[in-house]
Amino acid sequence: MKEQFQEIIKSKELKDISTELVEKVLDNKITDEVVKEIPILKTIIAVKNIYNTYTDRIFIKKAMSVLLELGELNEVEKDAFLEDLEDIDETAVEKILMSVDKLETLKKCKVFGRLCKLKARGEFYVDQFLRLTNLIQRAYLDDLILVKNFNRLERKEIYEEEYYPLIALGLIYQERLEQTPIERNHQYEEYDPEFKGGNIKLYYRLTDLGSTLHLFYDELFPKNE
Repeated sequence: MKEQFQEIIKSKELKDISTELVEKVLDNKITDEVVKEIPILKTIIAVKNIYNTYTDRIFIKKAMSVLLELGELNEVEKDAFLEDLEDIDETAVEKILMSVDKLETLKKCKVFGRLCKLKARGEFYVDQFLRLTNLIQRAYLDDLILVKNFNRLERKEIYEEEYYPLIALGLIYQERLEQTPIERNHQYEEYDPEFKGGNIKLYYRLTDLGSTLHLFYDELFPKNE
């Protein structure tokens, strides 16, 4: 399967494929005329014919949701992207397909596809890309909008229960505790406390991962979706 998906990624015709065409391939409703116009569809048909269980079809649909986001890339960007992800253990395509396998929704697949496109355009180092990939896999995506409530260098007091998802995902961290000074209080009334102060304030900041997500949030999650 990896050879076929690499062929699809590198194809100049990828930009001509739509979600609707993928659906027609999977439902055996693609016409010969369309295949003649976009020959790379033959490869998708071949993959579908080899891997034709329901689970396989879902995986192909998920993988294509990722790859369709790469259609705007040029040949140089695609080659650089694949080369960057290669290592002695897995090929780039294997890494992509293994990542797709851990994405449980098509929405996550589209977000991951946009992440791949940003990586191909040189926005991330490989380790940043892999950390963000893992984040997309683990997160409930609607929770990630909370990073927009932070400025990238801001110290912020928060209601911890509301922001717990960001804490658990390693997107924000608690700074060292600060305690207001304890001072003797002027006791104007009998029950006024003898001392005042000693309150502890908890401040949170974005981690490096949180800052990276904040910076690219609107490109990963376009407002029109």
